[in-house]
Amino acid sequence: MKHTISKLTIKNFRSCINAEFKFSAYTPLVGYNNAGKSNILSALQWLLKKSTLSEKDFNDQKLPVEVIAEVTGLAAELLDKMPSNQKTALEKFIVNETLIIRRLQDSPTTKATDIKLTVWDEAISDWSKNPTGLDNAISSILPDPIRIGAMENAAEDASKARANTTIGKLLAEFLNPVKSAHKEELDKHLSEVQQRISADGDCRFSELSSIDDSVNKKIDDLFPGMSIKLHFDIPSFDDLIKAGTIKVYEGKNVARDFSSYGHGAQRSIQIALIQYLAEIKRVNASNITTTTLLLIDEPELYLHPFAIEQVREALLALSKSGYQVIISTHSAQMVTSEQSQFTLLIRKDECNGTYARKRLSDAIQNIVPDSIHQMEQLFSLSHSTQVLFAEYVILAEGKTERRLLPFLFKKITGRTMGQEKYALIAQTGVNDTKKSMEILQAMSIPSKAIADLDYGLTGAIKHGFIDANDIDVIEIKNIFKLLSDQGKITLNGNGVPKNGIVDASKAYELISNESSAIPHIKALHVKMKEKGIWLWESGAIEAHIGITNKDEKSWAKFKKDIASNGLQQTCSDYKSIIDLIEWLRN
Repeated sequence: MKHTISKLTIKNFRSCINAEFKFSAYTPLVGYNNAGKSNILSALQWLLKKSTLSEKDFNDQKLPVEVIAEVTGLAAELLDKMPSNQKTALEKFIVNETLIIRRLQDSPTTKATDIKLTVWDEAISDWSKNPTGLDNAISSILPDPIRIGAMENAAEDASKARANTTIGKLLAEFLNPVKSAHKEELDKHLSEVQQRISADGDCRFSELSSIDDSVNKKIDDLFPGMSIKLHFDIPSFDDLIKAGTIKVYEGKNVARDFSSYGHGAQRSIQIALIQYLAEIKRVNASNITTTTLLLIDEPELYLHPFAIEQVREALLALSKSGYQVIISTHSAQMVTSEQSQFTLLIRKDECNGTYARKRLSDAIQNIVPDSIHQMEQLFSLSHSTQVLFAEYVILAEGKTERRLLPFLFKKITGRTMGQEKYALIAQTGVNDTKKSMEILQAMSIPSKAIADLDYGLTGAIKHGFIDANDIDVIEIKNIFKLLSDQGKITLNGNGVPKNGIVDASKAYELISNESSAIPHIKALHVKMKEKGIWLWESGAIEAHIGITNKDEKSWAKFKKDIASNGLQQTCSDYKSIIDLIEWLRN
């Protein structure tokens, strides 16, 4: 049983002008600083936990703020477990296990009492205002969210736990077993205290009665017939839980304030509570009938790389145990290949404000209709999670490109590919080029590809980048025929090289040295660049940089030679490498 907020629409809230976001049980929000990731989390929080928005929360103060959520997975089995009055309040608005709710604030001056949840009524095709018991019914399936910020208030939050703080909510979540086991015992002790210090206690301390008597003598002189008794309220068990706090011990059992520790220690304690919560929720997962939103800004902040993986796994466990986890992150470690397809790429521009690019899962479904190929393509792209953190993608099939291109890029530009927001993505095969580029285009991520020369005569034709009757393709094949007739290479039935007299890769290197072929190869190269694909004119990158093998030893020697002799002296075709880098950056 699992219900979640599957879609959120935010209008006029801070940087979100009018944007739609799709969520899964575990949804990372990836984007650069100031893209609006935290604003999305805040809008979610406001939807389920009413507060009054101020002027700064309105993108345009002349328009209302509106947050709409689709809650899916509200099966009959879940409704049957709800109190009858709450079930009645909800069930008539649920269509295909989906409920649509909205919170709206007309202006910054709107009264708190006028900021209410409404629900979409399919029967009247309009919002049903103020249905009886709606707020309580919604709270029973979607309780107040737990929000963990990016440490700005961590010390205050952890040292003063209250019902509306992160620590207070976490304590309330996992102290229920303590309450069940000891409430009766503690209530008994509290009752004994009450008898001694409350105004109507049967066993009041004599000192309190003595004070009462002395004060009442004074009152009687001023106002005969009136008297007082000192009174002290006794907290309930729940009050004690809400007042709970954290003391930090180190060394010889000396307690220190949480705020006296660095951000790393503070974050570690917060996350440790989350991990413990994940453990106890996993045990009791079958009994969970609510979904609590867990909203975290940068959970990886101040943590060691190994600790980041532990946090990720704890959050994933919670997403399967009654929580919907939505995080903002700058760390690829928070996004495994399995989650990358549901990750939201958050961007912001002047026209649209904050918005999400199309998810990888949605782009693949639109571009690749066959389910088996969808899985293959997803596996290929999602295993390169850096695609989610880049502004530009370079697709490369060859191992040498993947190993040496980042090195060459930095040597030539003085900057890393990451500094210029490029992601170098490995393809499982050059035949994935077209699909990968279309998927990235659907996600609004600019991409370019690098391919060996053979692709221009095979895959490029199959994918529609080049016409089979292209004059340059025909001329190159004619020259291959001459080389074959001379016994230098072996051709397949389509007139392109195959392994035989020499390897197919060697055949492409041979033709690149034929003076009659060079103009046609150059022309094909230019045509493919216009399609966003770089063809190596000498067959493959190895011929251009001057190495013969594709192995660690050859790559290491190449780097060593550059360190000793420089790039220009080492590369056999230095200019083509410069041209490639300039083309990638344009």
